[in-house]
Amino acid sequence: MTDPHWDADALGVIMAPFTGTSLPAWVGELLDAGLASVILFGHNTPDSRTAAQLARSIHDRSVDCAVAIDEEGGDVTRLQATTGSFLPTAWALGEADDTDLTRRVGGALGGVLAACDIDLDLAPVLDVSTDPANPVIGTRAFGDDPDRVAAHARAFATGLTEAGLGTCAKHFPGHGATATDSHTALPRIDLDEGQFVREHLAPWRIAPWLDSVMTAHVLVPALGEGPASISAWSRPLLDRAVGGTFHGLVITDALEMAAVAADPGCAEAVVRAIEAGADLLCLGTSMGRDDRQMLREAHDALVDAVDSGRLPRELLHARAERTRAQLRTLRTRRRFVPAPDLDAAERHARRLGAEAASRAVRGRHAELDLRPTAVVDLRVRAQHASGARPQQLVEALREQGVQAAEPDYPDQVDEAAQLLAVTRLPRSDPGEGARLAELLARRPDAIVVHTGVPDAAPDHRRLVLAHGGGRTMMRAAVTLLRGGEHR
Repeated sequence: MTDPHWDADALGVIMAPFTGTSLPAWVGELLDAGLASVILFGHNTPDSRTAAQLARSIHDRSVDCAVAIDEEGGDVTRLQATTGSFLPTAWALGEADDTDLTRRVGGALGGVLAACDIDLDLAPVLDVSTDPANPVIGTRAFGDDPDRVAAHARAFATGLTEAGLGTCAKHFPGHGATATDSHTALPRIDLDEGQFVREHLAPWRIAPWLDSVMTAHVLVPALGEGPASISAWSRPLLDRAVGGTFHGLVITDALEMAAVAADPGCAEAVVRAIEAGADLLCLGTSMGRDDRQMLREAHDALVDAVDSGRLPRELLHARAERTRAQLRTLRTRRRFVPAPDLDAAERHARRLGAEAASRAVRGRHAELDLRPTAVVDLRVRAQHASGARPQQLVEALREQGVQAAEPDYPDQVDEAAQLLAVTRLPRSDPGEGARLAELLARRPDAIVVHTGVPDAAPDHRRLVLAHGGGRTMMRAAVTLLRGGEHR
């Protein structure tokens, strides 16, 4: 029996997380009561078969509930959170600059997600990564040129759609020009309106071809007051950017992120987001939080706003009905596009990902032989968007016959060993920069394997530009190192 204390209109605008690899009873009750969407994270999906079983159990309980996942490939992966993605980063695809390849990679990812019975992928990224110090976007972007970003994002989305997946462009109006991570604080972008429009708003012209848009927790004073995700200026700006032709869903970035959770707080952010025109409230990950309490807080904030007269019931009801209708459309697409066999889909993604990564990785004066190799990971700053996972370079080296290890004491590396140093933000992260300088002073012969964007790489003679730190990019980097190939 449905709990009468759950409001169907409030549930109709929520994308909820939960903890665990099976459907909790309380989430099942919420699905019965009208929960619009759930979102899966790495802790829900330790492997693809578990993900498929979980998604199917959700759909068995509620045929119209949309199952979403934040699966970009590259460094941001949930289905392969413990190992790293089969697929390259968006930056690597932009580096290869073959939109047909990008479409095929999007299709390969879509095939895996479809085989897992997932409906909506929170991809592609439309951010233009113009600040090399950006700790949260970086190689998740297709590049630092708005035209290249637009072309590859549309190609990637086309591949996803052809596989039957829903798509979500993120993070509107653009998160690429900041050195602040919205997971930890509220970023501010102090560009004038003209420059922001030219460099960051331009790719959003492709939004009408996508199913949804995710709003960012960013301040852009030249455009309006307050974070885009919860402020009234963002939706009219989107309409102006596309000439009023976007009719998809507006989804917030995760409302548990510190950029808005710290001020004004989750409950207030929920209400402001609806007032600002959001259709679906992504609550974020439940890791380290009470999942049921997260949903209850968001639900009750909306109900209280209705009861107080702040939020008209008619508005919330219309928003919930529109959201459910749009999500039913995605579910219909997913059911009518045949899903591939999961094993076959993963084999295809693995082959295509390796091809794409190999076309992107670059190196100079970077050759390894079969002598023992030490790998020192100098990266200090956390990657909140991708989550913590094991360093991938050592395993990639071992796969190709190199005796490799991470020393317990990096300052005592055997002088006879070959040395690889892994970096991401050495120019902007003081800790990483200092560790790199100290290491290169002792071992100028070290090869730097840089996993961030090229403009963030150190000025070092022996360098590999890997364009990401995931499994596929590290394998491609090792292939280059072992082949002695310069590109």
